[in-house]
Amino acid sequence: MRWKIKPSGHDPRQIDLLAVVAMLIVIILVGHYLTVHPKPHPTSFVEPSQNVRW
Repeated sequence: MRWKIKPSGHDPRQIDLLAVVAMLIVIILVGHYLTVHPKPHPTSFVEPSQNVRW
């Protein structure tokens, strides 16, 4: 299948390629953000009681 670029507009595959590149950049930036700013961990784990009355 050849690339047929129309003079009236963009090839839909170019838009798809641009969308894929943009999604990859967003995924990389989110991963970088999560490694630089990790979620705070709770200092202690609260265990539920065995004899709770509702």
